[in-house]
Amino acid sequence: MKGFAMLGPNKTGFIEKEDPKVGSRDALVRPLAVAPCTSDIHTVFEDALWPRENMILGHEACGVVVEVGEDVKDFKPGDRVLVP
Repeated sequence: MKGFAMLGPNKTGFIEKEDPKVGSRDALVRPLAVAPCTSDIHTVFEDALWPRENMILGHEACGVVVEVGEDVKDFKPGDRVLVP
């Protein structure tokens, strides 16, 4: 799958990542819209944490649940969710 990432200081782009594996307490969400937040901007353009390579950005999203782990009771595939 593709992921939007910080490729290095002041540089972003899409990279290829392995498909995630769902653990017992996880939900896999297919994003419909993703929003890089202020911390992403500071990390990419101001080295807020430290220089990084291939760090996935955009951890705030809305999407559709694709798969849930065996211990997840409140969500099911097809649910639309917000990921804060």
